[in-house]
Amino acid sequence: MRKTGSTFRKKLIVSLGALMLIKIILIGAEGLVVDKPLSASSALAQEPQASGKNASGTASSPKEVTSDPAPRIPAPGGLDLEIIKDVEKRNKELDLKEEKLKREKERIDTMKSDIDAQISELKALQAKIDEQIKLRDDLQKVSIKKLAKTYSAMPPENAAALIQQIDISIAIRVLGAMKERSAGKILAVIPPKLASTLSEGLVRKK
Repeated sequence: MRKTGSTFRKKLIVSLGALMLIKIILIGAEGLVVDKPLSASSALAQEPQASGKNASGTASSPKEVTSDPAPRIPAPGGLDLEIIKDVEKRNKELDLKEEKLKREKERIDTMKSDIDAQISELKALQAKIDEQIKLRDDLQKVSIKKLAKTYSAMPPENAAALIQQIDISIAIRVLGAMKERSAGKILAVIPPKLASTLSEGLVRKK
């Protein structure tokens, strides 16, 4: 009986110990449940701090991680938009150049019109001058013929005296309009030097 009671007592103690252990485990589990659970962001924030410590418990300096920048990928349609903008810019530049050329052409056309007008005026003036020259020549011819007729009717000495007073070129023309006999008589009474000059002029005139 004594052995049976001892065995029962041992079983009871073991059972009590097991119950106490279970209670302690339950109390610990209840404490874990009561504590505020860590959020995912807090857990992630604390994880680098924990992992940043070395075996001695001191924080180790984090290593800088460098990475190449990601290649820029143009947005859909962005390339087409850039092309359109570039084309518009070039079109504006071409429009400006075309406008500049247009103004320059207008300026040149105006200058040409002014030049043409001046040329027309000069031509008209030249025509008037030519007409006046012709009229003068005609008058000179008439006058020379009259002088030649008048001088031919004079005595050679009187005609020679008048011829010596006029311009040599006119004297040559007057003598050239006379008959050779009359001109010879006049030249015979003119001083030899002047007579020689007049004779040479008559030869060239022929």
